[in-house]
Amino acid sequence: MKQVSLLTAIFAVAATLLAAHSFHHEYADLPLASRWFRTVFYGFGPWLAAAAFAGAKVCFQKLLKKETDYRTTFQWVTGVVIGLMIFTKFIAK
Repeated sequence: MKQVSLLTAIFAVAATLLAAHSFHHEYADLPLASRWFRTVFYGFGPWLAAAAFAGAKVCFQKLLKKETDYRTTFQWVTGVVIGLMIFTKFIAK
């Protein structure tokens, strides 16, 4: 069984905690179904952004016939997006 790296596990926990915080604070006035829908997409946001950016980078590197590394780019972009999400949570208070 393939192991998950520590950095990926930290990012997953951070994204889950950010989504839970939004569920209880930002989306508290919404109906329950709408709260869950927004929370799930908010939690998947960093992963979707990282997948799109890393996929585009890999495609561009293949066009240039350079070595591709999807995992490193994916982790880097996920970390940046989660960092920005945490930063905006602090600024919003």
